[in-house]
Amino acid sequence: MQIEQQIRVRVLDETMGHHEHDGLVELSPIFQIFIYLEGQQQFYIDDVYFDLDAGDHEAPKPQALLFNLRKPANLRLKPSQAGHSLRKVGIAAQPDWYGAIGFQASALSEEVRSFMNGHLNYFIWQPDERMVDCAARILAMTDDEADEISGLQRQAEALSLMSQSCAHLQGAVQAEKPEADSQLRIKGLKVREFLLEHLEEDLSIERISKETGLSKRSIQRHFKDKYNLTVSDFIRKQRLEKARQAINKGGITVSEAAYMAGYNSPSSFSNAFKRVYGSAPKTWRT
Repeated sequence: MQIEQQIRVRVLDETMGHHEHDGLVELSPIFQIFIYLEGQQQFYIDDVYFDLDAGDHEAPKPQALLFNLRKPANLRLKPSQAGHSLRKVGIAAQPDWYGAIGFQASALSEEVRSFMNGHLNYFIWQPDERMVDCAARILAMTDDEADEISGLQRQAEALSLMSQSCAHLQGAVQAEKPEADSQLRIKGLKVREFLLEHLEEDLSIERISKETGLSKRSIQRHFKDKYNLTVSDFIRKQRLEKARQAINKGGITVSEAAYMAGYNSPSSFSNAFKRVYGSAPKTWRT
């Protein structure tokens, strides 16, 4: 079935075990929706921190997360304690999923199209009763019922959640005021893309301002408000991640990785690396 191949549905309904260390997973480009019905989960996708708390059985407060990755990214789960329940539904598709199931990009609203054209765009909101009921029906479908009819029902529910999520996104963007703030956010995303594409170059705030058309003050304010990082911290973190990947896949030396990440000495690089990844650079060599 073409739709089933393009749109994947995953559920989690269990009591979580304890893990002490952050788990690192490499994500491919993806369009993802999560509906949290119960439980809490914290994680990073690259430099962006997510803290989803849907309450518990006694006091549920469902949350929904929609994000879009146009490039590979790293997922890092935060440590958790054992014994808490986590109930969620995940719907995953390729970034251009709408074309694969017969939709033209021109048929999408400007807000949704802009969201899906960007990298690491995300939207968090409180799902309404209709979405919660839809997610609960998916959770209630067990693997024992995985015949063709139940498969169609699950895909129908997934498509409904995707449609409702896009509608919520469109409504939220249209409701944002003033217009100047919306335009600033769009330019801010361009700043982020510019930084990621020119990591190996000199990235002074003056050059960033000139290349993006934003004032230096606006650039700094956007990053601090949206990513909880200064521009310099963002650049340092991205270069450190690029060095980690090079160590892991290419087997370069610690000194070479330190130079790649912009550190003056291997010891300073190693200390910064341990703070972020919890172990020395040499332990990441394959």
